[in-house]
Amino acid sequence: MKPLRNFMICLASTFLLVASSIPAWADASKAAEDALSKDLLGKDVKPLLDMPAYKEGVDIYYVAPKGKRSDDRGIDLQGLTKWLKAKGVGVEKGEDTIITNVKFDSEMIEIHLGGGGEGRRGSNHANKVGAGFKRAGGSRINFRYQSPVTDLDLQPAMFLKFMSRVLDVSEIQGQLDTQQMPPDDKAAIDSHSVIKGMTYQMVLLSFGDPEQKKVQDTTDNTFRETWYYLRDGHRWVLHFLNGKLDQIQTF
Repeated sequence: MKPLRNFMICLASTFLLVASSIPAWADASKAAEDALSKDLLGKDVKPLLDMPAYKEGVDIYYVAPKGKRSDDRGIDLQGLTKWLKAKGVGVEKGEDTIITNVKFDSEMIEIHLGGGGEGRRGSNHANKVGAGFKRAGGSRINFRYQSPVTDLDLQPAMFLKFMSRVLDVSEIQGQLDTQQMPPDDKAAIDSHSVIKGMTYQMVLLSFGDPEQKKVQDTTDNTFRETWYYLRDGHRWVLHFLNGKLDQIQTF
């Protein structure tokens, strides 16, 4: 019996050692929450649909639950319609607004837009002319996971994808992309300039959309494109080779 007992003790020890080496995904860490808050707070977004001025927030489910009137984005359509009629519109579709608060629960991330909803003092009857009336004070969204939120869920790339179901988060994404760029490229974007080697996205972040684009005919396997800008009284001609800025001309 003694060899069997020793074997069982060894097996139990091995199990505990392996278990302790597995990341504790069940609980999101405070560091991950703080990092995501820093990436989101004060940043500009645009709703892709009208958001109600409701302090409890509209629910968006990571996986649409059974028994609820949710579309393929996980939006509780019944709740959204109800609160738009009862509370009014806190943030309109396509309206520029900022993220004013980020709150974390065990199975939910709560995002406040332009104040968080329910209207400011004295605004209860502002523009109240019928269903869907506009009201001051913003809105809020409850991003629900229906399972414990993990550090992986809090990674910016993961959560921005969830947010993009109902919000235009392109400005946040662009800022995060800039932070991860090589220092020379980042410095050029910060100064609204361009340098060789930049990608299309980098040039767009620095110069914005060009006045004109022209694809060059080539006989080899290369892809050449030229973008034209008028900036500060000068004509900028940017030549791209296989997706990278290859030549810069100013006139």
